Formats: sequence, structure tokens, C-alpha cells
Amino acid sequence: MAEEIEVAPQNVALVRPQGTTGDIVQSMAEYQDLCVALLDDNDWQTIQGKRFPKRSAWRKLAVAYGVSFELKDRNLIWDDDGDLLSAEFVVRAVAPNGRYADGWGACSVKERNAGRKATHDIPATAETRAKNRAAADLFGMGEVSAEEIDRVAMYITEDQQDKLRQRINILDINKREILTGLWKDAKLPKLEYLNDEQLEQVYVFVDQLGSFPEADSELDVKVDHTEEAF
Repeated sequence: MAEEIEVAPQNVALVRPQGTTGDIVQSMAEYQDLCVALLDDNDWQTIQGKRFPKRSAWRKLAVAYGVSFELKDRNLIWDDDGDLLSAEFVVRAVAPNGRYADGWGACSVKERNAGRKATHDIPATAETRAKNRAAADLFGMGEVSAEEIDRVAMYITEDQQDKLRQRINILDINKREILTGLWKDAKLPKLEYLNDEQLEQVYVFVDQLGSFPEADSELDVKVDHTEEAF
């Protein structure tokens, strides 16, 4: 019996550069030069010591390259009370030559803690992230935008949470109710979603309450007897 010989297919499609090496290098260099000339400090946000392009940066670049955006999909999730919980968007960035890239963006109420503005802020942030991702992928740079950064990294640590809870637990029930009112009036998120600046604000409230022997009317706040905000 003759031995079978495997023959390599002759029509293998290779992924090849869409231009000469010089053209591609020049195109990338032009993109970097345009970023330097077009974008200013207002188009960047520094997060934990690193700079990230903001929404305005991607919109300027989109205008410069003639890129348009198309909404491909949107999904809004509501709770039983009619409050918006999360939003997901898929946006397509289209270049003048027909080349395109799709970007997905999402945002939830736990992340934004937008309070009364949640119905607007959550979808707006999700759509912005989708547009930014689509533009970054279309330009071939894949840069992470400021709006995409995981905000969990900016929340206080578990150790900070535990220390704050210990301070709060020292307060009597009346003072805790007053703290709830102060917390809600300041539109602060749940304790685990505080950032460092908000944490300092809460400590001011706690220290202020702790200086009073009894929770009384010297603090001009409305006592909220509903569920604790923290």
C-alpha cells in the first residue's frame, strides 16, 4: 500500500501589511505628531500617576481623520422601582475609506453612584467608553481612555473601610442617624465606594458628631430614620 503524502494547501491566505514599511511607519509617526500638535493638557487625565486620553482627545482625533460614529446596540437595565442599574453600548467608528471598528462600553450605578443624575450619567458614560474604544481600535493604537479606567482601583481599601466602620460603630444610634442624614445630603456613595477625598469628608462628619456628648440640635441637619446610607 502506497504511503499517503500530505500536501500543504497552496491557497493559504497570509495576513500582509496594507502598505510598504515606510508608509506604515510614516502613518504612525504622523499620528503621534498630530496628537502632540492637536491635544493639550485638558485632553488628558492623570490617574494614579499615568496620563490617559479623555473623551475630548478622541473626538478631536475623530474630526481630524474624518471618522464618524454609529450606534449599533444599546441595553439599559432597570430595577423594579424604575431606577437605572446599568447600561451597555456598542458603537462603530467608521473611517472615510470604509474601514471600521466596533467598541463596547458599560457603566453601572455602583460605579458611578450618580444619585439623581444616574439616568443620564450611566448611559452617557457607557456610550463615551464605547466610542473611545472604537476610535482607539480604528486608529490601531489601542490606548485606554480615562473614562475606561476601572474606578474600583480608586476606591478606598478594605483596611480603610474597616477603620471607618469601627469609628462609626462607636457612635450611638442617634448620632448614626444624623450621620446618615449628613451622608445623604452630601450625596456620598456607599462606604465601600468612597474615594480618598470623600473618606476625609466622612471623617469630618464623624469627628464633629463625636465631639458632642449627645446628638442634639446643635448640628443643623435633618435626621433621616430610613436605612443607614453607609
